[in-house]
Amino acid sequence: MGTSQGPVREALQRLEREGLVEKHAHSATFVTDVTIDEMYELFSIRSVIEGFAIRRTVERITPAQCDQLDQLIEAMRTAGRNDDMLALTGHDLQFHRLICQWSGSGTLQRSWDPLYSQTQRFVVRTHKDYFASLTDIAETHVPIVAALRHHDAANVTRLIQEHVMLIWDLFGKERKKA
Repeated sequence: MGTSQGPVREALQRLEREGLVEKHAHSATFVTDVTIDEMYELFSIRSVIEGFAIRRTVERITPAQCDQLDQLIEAMRTAGRNDDMLALTGHDLQFHRLICQWSGSGTLQRSWDPLYSQTQRFVVRTHKDYFASLTDIAETHVPIVAALRHHDAANVTRLIQEHVMLIWDLFGKERKKA
């Protein structure tokens, strides 16, 4: 393919740091298999990080930033109507990344970023099975933006944490049916 070993090695090391592959000594590199329990832990960590981030963001968010979040929601709706789960997930995670970024805390951003790849892989593989329509995923973000627009610090943390953990509520309902 015309690529030297250096960039390939660096890419594999990055994927290993992100938990997407694991290298076996004196062997090859394999794609990791993440268990449901591990994903629950990752989402729980995300919930805490985003809860801290949004508490800071709600105090400083501008109308233009809220408009940017609304644009991402509309992009999610479009991707959902087009059955484009990968694009929808990208817009969804960009929504959450911006909340962390706008918190003004480098620590929160550096804590959230490594969760991105594993979260993305999980969301792309599972969410289609748990939402009646992919546009429903976009709609779950609307109350968060409304609370941010009103600088509703009392509700915004609860909203983001419930939103991040929503898939686990849906999993629980599915397990009870089985």
